[in-house]
Amino acid sequence: MKKIIILQFLSIFIFTNLLAAVANCNGGNCKFDFSNHYKSAQTNCFQIINYEEVETNYLYFTIVKTNEKCEVFNTVNSD
Repeated sequence: MKKIIILQFLSIFIFTNLLAAVANCNGGNCKFDFSNHYKSAQTNCFQIINYEEVETNYLYFTIVKTNEKCEVFNTVNSD
């Protein structure tokens, strides 16, 4: 029984990390992979971001590594 609980916990942990949103940004234009909120967006973050893990929200996204919030202006919705 303990093994089943441990396996379920590990599988949830692995799958939530594997499906985290990833951003590629250049000059305020960003493209997102695995995002539940949008595919691409125009933002107020003008730095170059290559395959950085982000947490998306409807109005902004947060770069996990630096904890920086970037506001989102125009979006293309996810399928």
